[in-house]
Amino acid sequence: MISDQYIEFKANEPKIFALTASGECAMFTGDCILQSGDMQINLTDENGITKGNTSYPVDTVAISLVYDSGKEIIYGLDKTTDPQYWERATDIRSTLTKYKTAKTLRVVIKRKGSTYLAQINPVTTTQ
Repeated sequence: MISDQYIEFKANEPKIFALTASGECAMFTGDCILQSGDMQINLTDENGITKGNTSYPVDTVAISLVYDSGKEIIYGLDKTTDPQYWERATDIRSTLTKYKTAKTLRVVIKRKGSTYLAQINPVTTTQ
């Protein structure tokens, strides 16, 4: 029916949401939880593997590293066995904690026509 198609179109109409950090973003020593409504992503980074775990299945997850010089490197995370779990080898940890040539990360999540965005400065002290 046409009404069903309209409802589906409205549900998938492009929308943009801002993700905000719930507390400190300590992705190198614990959790970095970003949230917008019911959508959450927990970012972690261990042994050079950056991971994102979302509260719902999503279409894509990308993280960009913004260097102090203005240069930006985008890392598209790869879906694991489940569209809620994403990961990829990156140099985010070493760039932010060891070399300190960047302070800012940007996160983009896409799900059914909606885009979730965040810009964060993770805690860079590691115990």
